[in-house]
Amino acid sequence: MKTQFTKLFLLLVAITSLNSCDKELDIQDTNRLLADEYYQSQSEAVAAVDAIYNGLIIDGNYQRMMPAINDARGDEASSRSPWPFLTGTGNFTIPSTQPDIIIAYLGCYTIINRANQALAAIDQIDDIEANLRKRLIGQAYFLRALAYFNASNIFENPPLVLEVQTGADTFFPSNQSTTQADVYAQVESDLNEAISRLPASYSSISGPDAGQPARATLGAANSLMGKLKLYQNDYAGAIPYFEAVVNSQMYDLAPNYGDLFSQDPALENANPGRIFWAEFTQSANVDFNWGGDPTVNWRQFSAVAPTYSGADFYDFTPTQFLVDELKQERTINNEIDPRYPATILSFLPAEGLTQSYGAPYFLDQNQNYLAKYTLANEGGDPFTCGINYHIIRFADVLLMYAECLANTNNIASAATQVQRVRDRANLPDREAEFAALNLTQFMDQLAHERVTELAIEGLRWYDIKRWGWLDDATKLNELKAHDIDFDSYTPGRQFQPFPQSELDRNPNLVGNTAN
Repeated sequence: MKTQFTKLFLLLVAITSLNSCDKELDIQDTNRLLADEYYQSQSEAVAAVDAIYNGLIIDGNYQRMMPAINDARGDEASSRSPWPFLTGTGNFTIPSTQPDIIIAYLGCYTIINRANQALAAIDQIDDIEANLRKRLIGQAYFLRALAYFNASNIFENPPLVLEVQTGADTFFPSNQSTTQADVYAQVESDLNEAISRLPASYSSISGPDAGQPARATLGAANSLMGKLKLYQNDYAGAIPYFEAVVNSQMYDLAPNYGDLFSQDPALENANPGRIFWAEFTQSANVDFNWGGDPTVNWRQFSAVAPTYSGADFYDFTPTQFLVDELKQERTINNEIDPRYPATILSFLPAEGLTQSYGAPYFLDQNQNYLAKYTLANEGGDPFTCGINYHIIRFADVLLMYAECLANTNNIASAATQVQRVRDRANLPDREAEFAALNLTQFMDQLAHERVTELAIEGLRWYDIKRWGWLDDATKLNELKAHDIDFDSYTPGRQFQPFPQSELDRNPNLVGNTAN
């Protein structure tokens, strides 16, 4: 009996000691709250959605990587960078082991994961005004749709993560049976949720988001839905969404094309053609956030400016093809197309172009440089550039709408949309001429109209892909003539490879055609 009692006593002492150790190790971090503890109020629901928007302007998204990846792969600019990431991206030879691929990959999932967290948080908070709840949910769905649209266009079949990751299994999502069509289907589902909840604008609502135009709107969701369907060649399906935007009377073309790419807040705010954008500041904080998580001292500037600028990093140079396209037509006043100096910096005294970066032209007068999204026409410190980045703008919607109309046997109406864009540039009225073209001829003209209006905006590469030019020997040869980078293009390299570091980390992740 005594022996049994002794054993029982020792066992109780051991259990008590273990419990005591557990309690000592269970230390609360008073500087952090668990999600269930934090998300308790309406203001915290708003903060959760605001954090998703913050993801738009980090390095992995529109601060630098998203524009650079997309522009490098088009035929408007060639990379001359010493950075292997940009040159390898531009000439389609980037290996999966190139470490900087991870920056854009994580950028997409930053938005996706924050959207998932916001949706879960809003669901658990009871004390939210009903209309505000509706708008916040709509914004979260829109932003997740945008991130997956971008991720799929760059990486083909990224894993679909639709809930907050809470355990070991969820931290290693699989894409083994995922296709780009699956990702696009999820984007469409998210956009349907957004369209049913988003307001036309924030100017006539009440609540903490009132008067904040940079938030996602019904026009932004309809535009992205139309674009999603266009990218799948569903022209008839895209038309109602583009028509909803065009006929809403919410948007128009700003009179001065160059004003679209100014960091002057007054000009930015007066632009009637902006539908959705990433908003940057002229902050001079000390942390540039190259490829990392922002700190409290983060400088929220557009790094496109120094990256593209001929007076700074000079990582890109415009191709002669782009120069020739923008010089192809003169205005009705026999002047150079106003989109030329807004897009390309050149020394052209006969055209009155003798300035660079707010000073007399000091670069090589025989060389062309990129101007769009730099401070080439304004001057100033590119490392505090506050030019907002257009993610969706009205002119692009008009031209996408025209493409859909033309491909559904309505070239006459398509010509009207094209001429509307040309009118802003003060180009001759060729509507009747375009209306008489056949579809092949019209699409050739539309390709010209899109590159002159939308050059260096991350869109040309996706036009090339969805028009099938990479699979057409004649068109591919034309691309090679436009940009030497296409000489090294091979089938399957139309996507970025998944980062090898992610493949090593996640046993459920498989590579795409570029791996």
